Amino acid sequence: MKTIEHLLTSDWYKQVTAELVQLKPQVKFVEHASYESSMLMDSFRERKYVLEGFNGPAPTEEECVQWIMEQIAEDKDEIMSYVVARLAFSEHLDDDPDGEFADGEELDAGDRSEVVEVLGFTRSVIANTIIEYDLVKNHPKQLTAFFKRTRIPGAAKFASQIKKLYKQERCL
Repeated sequence: MKTIEHLLTSDWYKQVTAELVQLKPQVKFVEHASYESSMLMDSFRERKYVLEGFNGPAPTEEECVQWIMEQIAEDKDEIMSYVVARLAFSEHLDDDPDGEFADGEELDAGDRSEVVEVLGFTRSVIANTIIEYDLVKNHPKQLTAFFKRTRIPGAAKFASQIKKLYKQERCL
């Protein structure tokens, strides 16, 4: 596999997804969308930046695909367990689709977004969670920076929650 798109639509990745659904039958995935590849590649770039700075070239898609496959080959059971825990955690987040605002700058009631339907997770969430897993396991000090770079609201608080989730998962 040479591209992220090929990885996400491959039989190998579909098998990983099927194994995850066996572990967590209530998880629902939406069909693969064209934007997933570019978003996943952005996550890889941000991971490289927080770990190495701007030194060296950006990772290639082929390197990213190889890295994902190696991670699963080396640590599949722990990764799958973490992905299940992370998806359960995500299902219980009180997401605000409008993000956070400073005091006095909040949106008026009529300007707030309304969630009409929750569709499920994109299939690339597994690969993205593997990136997060690597950071929380091997580079926990960079987790907040990664979340900031990927525009997660309240990155420091979120990183703290993810670290707790990882520790809980490791103790089970």
